[in-house]
Amino acid sequence: MAYMISSIDEAVDGKYLVVKDRKNQAKCGTLVHIMSSRDNGNGTYTVGYRVTGTGQDFSDTFDGLKEFCDWVKPDSFIARYYECFEISEVSKYIKINQRTFLNFCLPIMVIALVVIWIIFGAVVKGTAGVVLGIILSVAAIGGTIFFYKHSKSKIKLDLYKKIGSARWGVNFK
Repeated sequence: MAYMISSIDEAVDGKYLVVKDRKNQAKCGTLVHIMSSRDNGNGTYTVGYRVTGTGQDFSDTFDGLKEFCDWVKPDSFIARYYECFEISEVSKYIKINQRTFLNFCLPIMVIALVVIWIIFGAVVKGTAGVVLGIILSVAAIGGTIFFYKHSKSKIKLDLYKKIGSARWGVNFK
């Protein structure tokens, strides 16, 4: 899911999750509060922000809105419960949520299909090899899509379990 803003001013007073490291700035997985923004006039923007956990103030210049939107993403779930999570959990959440069909499923599917058809083209001859190749190809594609969807829902459920048991005394299953 892509998130774009039409003006840098829309980002002010919002909490964002840093999803990409930048030199001498807040690390990936950090929650930041955008305090100010300024259009420099030459297509660049200067953004002032505060790291929510530590209160440190930073400023950074971006070449455009797209670069800013690649650096941070709005995430109300993480913003609401950020203090309950460790940085490793937030980093894993970011890593899994950044997956798309094109950058995760497609490469796995292509490799699986190439391996399946090389094996069945060389080892099993005739109609049986083609039928087994088709069956395994469909299974590989289905398994990849299942794993992709399951990993996204599992990470969210794991985080809800942690919040539920710590805050509300409720265990999710």
